[in-house]
Amino acid sequence: MKKIILVVALHLLMVNCAQQPEADTDLLHLIPQKSAAILRVPKWESLKNSLKANEFSNRIKPTGFSHTLSNYAKILSRFNPKQESYISFVALGENDYDIALFTEVSENLIPQDSLFRENLIKTDYEGTVISSFKDEGIEVFFITTNNILIASTSKLILENTILQGNTGRDPIDASLQKMIKTSDAQQPNLYIKGTYFKRIFKDLFPLYKFRTREIPFEWAAIDLNLNTKENQFSGVITADDQQDHTLNLLKNLESGEFRAGNVIPISSRAFTSLHLSDWNQYKANLATKRNSSLKEFTFPIEEFFTTLDEVAISYTDTDAIIIAHSSDTKNSEDALAPVSTKNSVHREVPIYSISDSLVFGSPFLELLNPPAVYVYCKVDSYFVFAKTISELEDVIANKQNGAVISRTPAYKQLVNKLSDQSTLFLYANNDAQRKYLSTKLGKTESNILTDVNLDDYPNSAIQFIQADNFTYVNGVINKFSNTTEVSQVTQVASIKLDQDLLDSPQLLENYRTKGKNILVQDVSNTLYHIDASGKIEWKKELEGPILGDIQQVDLYKNGRLQYAFVTPNHFYILASDGDIVKPFGFQLETTISQPLAIFDYDGNRNYRFVITQDNELKMYDSNASIVKGFDYTKASANLNSKPQHLRSGSKDYIIMQLENGHLDILDRRGHSRIDISEKFKFSGLAISLHQGNFSFYEADGSLVTISESGKISRNKKKLTSGFLHTNINSFDATLNDTRLIINGKEKELELGIYKGLKSFMYNKKYYTVLTDLQTNKVYLFDQNGNTVPNFPVYGTSKSDLGNLNSQKLGLVTKGESNSIIIYQIN
Repeated sequence: MKKIILVVALHLLMVNCAQQPEADTDLLHLIPQKSAAILRVPKWESLKNSLKANEFSNRIKPTGFSHTLSNYAKILSRFNPKQESYISFVALGENDYDIALFTEVSENLIPQDSLFRENLIKTDYEGTVISSFKDEGIEVFFITTNNILIASTSKLILENTILQGNTGRDPIDASLQKMIKTSDAQQPNLYIKGTYFKRIFKDLFPLYKFRTREIPFEWAAIDLNLNTKENQFSGVITADDQQDHTLNLLKNLESGEFRAGNVIPISSRAFTSLHLSDWNQYKANLATKRNSSLKEFTFPIEEFFTTLDEVAISYTDTDAIIIAHSSDTKNSEDALAPVSTKNSVHREVPIYSISDSLVFGSPFLELLNPPAVYVYCKVDSYFVFAKTISELEDVIANKQNGAVISRTPAYKQLVNKLSDQSTLFLYANNDAQRKYLSTKLGKTESNILTDVNLDDYPNSAIQFIQADNFTYVNGVINKFSNTTEVSQVTQVASIKLDQDLLDSPQLLENYRTKGKNILVQDVSNTLYHIDASGKIEWKKELEGPILGDIQQVDLYKNGRLQYAFVTPNHFYILASDGDIVKPFGFQLETTISQPLAIFDYDGNRNYRFVITQDNELKMYDSNASIVKGFDYTKASANLNSKPQHLRSGSKDYIIMQLENGHLDILDRRGHSRIDISEKFKFSGLAISLHQGNFSFYEADGSLVTISESGKISRNKKKLTSGFLHTNINSFDATLNDTRLIINGKEKELELGIYKGLKSFMYNKKYYTVLTDLQTNKVYLFDQNGNTVPNFPVYGTSKSDLGNLNSQKLGLVTKGESNSIIIYQIN
């Protein structure tokens, strides 16, 4: 429980600087030397009221924290200090802390009710009476001595205090006394001892591993203002020149602008940025820290470091990348040349291999703990280093798409609450960081952290500013309303196939996750099944290219969907694991000429599968048997598209577009339902049925309407050759040359080669997607014809849109010739 108390105290930090507390009070002499953290409370009742009113504090009430805080409040509520108080968290053993309260005796400090006093247990130690009571199973001890009350969960602390009083007071920690003088006397203050900082963090997240045993600082003093909704805090941190403290590396370094967010993808869970104002000063600090002679203290490619003014580490769920900002990119490139070999090119950005994978490890180990890197690229004035090429490709893609942290409204709001310059800057995506840290906990503690709702607190940051032999710290836990957040587009993954793509990728239902899977075929006719995160789950070699789109059926009527499609000679139905569902997967002797048509007349999953072989049709049932009673087995000419099934009221219509211009409209048995004698110049677009009228576009742009009685009317549209059209329900979109018309609203596009116009419905809203193959850009428009923010994105084929998981909208398209790209739209 006491560990949770400490983490709550560490998180509820706010600020205001004014008059300093008394730094030579008798209370400070009594604080145990092994105190890991100390909380100073000027007004006890004010603190309790502030905690009740604080929005961030209330946010954690539904979680496991509330029980802990409730118990803690019950213990301390037994005492009612009127004067300044100190609460000390005293380190014990490996992973626990005792709590001690120090305050001057005041009226009604100790409960006066008879029941409380009757249940007190009193013992004598060295002539002093130690009283104790139990609350919620926790034993609390207290004494009064020299007009001071001391209460603790540890009897030993009181006994040591009694002995100390008998033999003389211990001196106040001089460094702590120095920190107290920097604090605001009117607000609560939190003091953290640097020697215990990593232990505190390790106790809170026991599975977390530090790569070094560095002591980061001497003392940190944070002023708390719990009365605001801004969740901002500030304070001072000291590092002793005579001690091996990490923050000594910041000595005499100037602060500067932190720009790494301009290239870090918004999918990053956190990043740390060091402003490298003077490499030689930083190098001198490092030499001193490592007890090395400055003359003999050198690093590989040191000329490269002299051209930098910022080095940052960005963290994903599994790895990290390094971002180095150059103030002189030409000299940076020259300095890297001896250790670089050109590897590849992605979206016109060269990627290089680097021969020294630990080039950043030695100079920045203590502050940044950089990963090993094997490849790098230059994006504008940033040099980005990573372990894998795919990580660099994601950075390049997200930078080009504008999906970087600095462009998000929440980040912009966050940095506006901080100084615009830092020596060291730490940023976190709160939700992503919460998920990451929950993996560093045991099961119970992990569940507690997982339950914390951070929807209104998307990010947080701490900045360190070095000046006047102090390191000043500012922090923000940013409250931001998601209702004002604009769409952000993130490249989730870029997946390389074994061969070039044969056609564009498709999104299909994942019946387990209620999201989507991605299916795509390469030129070797291998079918790939990829999950929403970009993981290839299976591959299956087919005998030929898939005709048209893959469709899904539920043969067993149990919600477990299968994939149905044809190749020129085979009819396949595959289970979600890639296995063929028997008796399907059979070969046909005559070549199949059109994509598979699937009819579900009554929506009861009694499917009819229609295979087209030029002008001949074969209809199969769910058992792969030929359906008897369907008499339309041969058309007057070859079909120019797959058959369609449409329904109006209780009537079913089967539509056949023939190459000779005839339009056959049949009933379920294959008999003519509407006789059409006129011929048409079909455009290849599907026919729609709305309010009892069939409609379709001819190749010359004429809009043909046919009533159920067979009456034909034409409306000559001013459409040019090669126009595109799509519709879903009553929503439609048309591209005529460069004029895009979405539901009657027009938008002029730039000249291009446009393909893949398609409309989708998501969350009761319509979206339309379109790709320009000339510029390799994918556009997404809302139902009012407006471009969705942060579009277009990179893509080289028509695209598919859908929910990647139960909550996130996603888009999948072709990237390079052998890769697909998954975008997530937040």
